[in-house]
Amino acid sequence: MKRNKNHLFIALNLFIFITTAIAVPVTLTVGSRATRLDGGDLPYWQHIATFTILSNIFLGLIALAATIVGITKKDKPFSSSFITWYLAAASAGLVTFFTVVLFLAPMRAANGKDYFDMLLESMFFLHFLNPLLVAFTFIFLTGRSKITLKSRLLATLPIILYAIPYILNVVVLQTWPDFYGLTFGGKYFLLPLVFVIFIIFIFSLASLLTFLRKKFSLLPLPSVLC
Repeated sequence: MKRNKNHLFIALNLFIFITTAIAVPVTLTVGSRATRLDGGDLPYWQHIATFTILSNIFLGLIALAATIVGITKKDKPFSSSFITWYLAAASAGLVTFFTVVLFLAPMRAANGKDYFDMLLESMFFLHFLNPLLVAFTFIFLTGRSKITLKSRLLATLPIILYAIPYILNVVVLQTWPDFYGLTFGGKYFLLPLVFVIFIIFIFSLASLLTFLRKKFSLLPLPSVLC
């Protein structure tokens, strides 16, 4: 039974890596459905600067590493360092998911456009399916080892590392558009506060994932700390 779950872990992570490796280049080449319908106001290459693309590249690389780990570890438990990285990827993926379904897509719908434009084509994987699959895999298939406060704090790094160039390029240099409308119409002084809220949000997601993993994991044996 445990081996079957490890096979599922490998299969899910391999699927995430492959679909990410396809969806990211497709988005960078032809754009997302929403961008095309809006007249392509965002140059397709500039998608690389969005959190969606960067977080999914990170997520895809972690999924590739997880596939290799799943194949080579055999019946050994996951290391604490691996769990920390996987938690960071799952948390970043859920930030993308919730930002789209609770903020960006509703804003689009409020402007008379289709809510689901942001969840179709390549964005079905980048905005919806893959973030949920990584969270599912983390909760159910990575064991019940203790996750420290330090690991949950490290899970905020994707947002922190994105906030620095975003604030620099949107507010200071003004070389990027405000992709996500985080300045609420040019109120640039709000941007640092918005990112503080996002940091608290991703930490909360990491804590929630940790709780759900402890409660519902299908692998009861603790991981080896290393």
